[in-house]
Amino acid sequence: MKQALHLLAGLGIWCLLGGAVARAQQPPPAPAFEPRMPVKRYFDDTRALLPPKSTIRIRNPRGSIRVRIVARPDVVISATRHAAPGPPVRAEEVILEELPNQLNLATDPPETVTGVDLDVAVPESAYLRLFSEVGTVRVEGLPAGLIATAYQGNIELCLPPDADADVAWTSVHGSVRAELPLKRFGTPDDRSLHGQVGRGGAILVAQADRGDIVAMPLPPEAESRARPTLQRPPGAAADEPFSAAEGSDVVLESTLVMLNAVITTPNGTPIRGLQPADFVVLEDGEPQEVTYFGTLDTPFNLVLLLDLSGSTREKLQVIRRAALGFLGALRAEDRMAVVTFSDTARLICPLTNDRRKLRERIDDIRRPEGGTNFYDALAGTINSVLRDARGERNAVVMVTDGMDNVLPPGGPDYGSVTTYEELRELAQECDAMLLPIYLDTEAEVVERHGPRARAGYAIARNQLRELATLTGGRLFYAKTVEDLEDCYAAVAAELRSVYSLGYYPKDARRDGRFRRIQVKTRREGAVARTRRGYVMPK
Repeated sequence: MKQALHLLAGLGIWCLLGGAVARAQQPPPAPAFEPRMPVKRYFDDTRALLPPKSTIRIRNPRGSIRVRIVARPDVVISATRHAAPGPPVRAEEVILEELPNQLNLATDPPETVTGVDLDVAVPESAYLRLFSEVGTVRVEGLPAGLIATAYQGNIELCLPPDADADVAWTSVHGSVRAELPLKRFGTPDDRSLHGQVGRGGAILVAQADRGDIVAMPLPPEAESRARPTLQRPPGAAADEPFSAAEGSDVVLESTLVMLNAVITTPNGTPIRGLQPADFVVLEDGEPQEVTYFGTLDTPFNLVLLLDLSGSTREKLQVIRRAALGFLGALRAEDRMAVVTFSDTARLICPLTNDRRKLRERIDDIRRPEGGTNFYDALAGTINSVLRDARGERNAVVMVTDGMDNVLPPGGPDYGSVTTYEELRELAQECDAMLLPIYLDTEAEVVERHGPRARAGYAIARNQLRELATLTGGRLFYAKTVEDLEDCYAAVAAELRSVYSLGYYPKDARRDGRFRRIQVKTRREGAVARTRRGYVMPK
């Protein structure tokens, strides 16, 4: 806590970026799944109680899915025949599977009859994964999190007026439109929309192939149905204590694991046109279901972290020019932020795609004073600048020699409060790709401080290389400040070869264990690079 306070005090203006960290703090471990009532195995009113923060996966390939968000702790499932008249839905056509903190619902109607339409009421604290091939996917209310996928059908999101959510909606061949107020990020596009509803909060991802995605206000009559008062669970004794607030005190938290994967030929040429079916994602050797997929054209959030300490202080004009060149290499829809640091980190410009604003802020960079607190600066960038962009495509380009003043010839009493071990752990937990550009200042520093500084530079290079490897990035080299312009072009090309993948771990236990990740492709000769893994929070 002392280190976090030190960071926020040193970053000054970053304290204005509040909100998301409080929402993302780790909750206590969820209790083991113990149903408080038996699940009734019939299709027209199947009911099950779930603990808070559970994941509900609904797969209905041959029919529609309607989900209503309710202020109750139980799930109620109804099923009817899809579209055309047909025989009544039989119990064996609806498959319900109970797992710890997860409920899986799937349909399996015979090929000789039409499919099934599902109407499901779920708790507000649930995370939803919805899939349909031919039917409409409709969500009424605001869940804790959502990933909805439809191929031929539409996706309809009916949000209450007080909804706070971060949204990422994409349709390959259809359109995306919002009939409610929201803040858009990036260039307007009728096939994709990234933005924020209200203050941001729950992550709502929708992906359609041939259908449309429509977001609209929740009708008042639907809102009253979707938010009934909490009632006593069925079967509870009349004198059994039951609070109307049960399950309402929930810290929203997504278990979605996001990956940035660089896919190239053996000689480094980006491979374009890959689809979700071309990827295999393994966690500890176990194949995972890819539930989110971002192509090479999906916009990036990029933070440019500039080391203005030491010998680079005299090269400020060159650094400004190179930063402007890097800005020109990005696409119009990409967002960029700029942070500088010496012994204190300074947010020059928050994430924006306003090119004029970025140019003005880069031109206003001034020569700082002080040493090099690199660890604090990178930790502050991850925790503050990118904290409202979690789950998106994020990257941090670090222009530095990596020589935090805690390294020789400094020592433990100098430099960052954040230790390298803490920074390393933070890098494993974040979803940003780290791309260091090693700026070689060794000769000048050794001349000034003596041979002891060489040990510090060796440590710094290894640390930069490790941070890149842990997050799926790679280390670039600039022999002089003047070489930065060539490096920026190479980094921009690297970003254009990144796919984004997301999945919910099959092993949902919150055991605090490090999970190793591998990404493979079914394209012969393709080389895949991503972060090594992550630590599942307790």
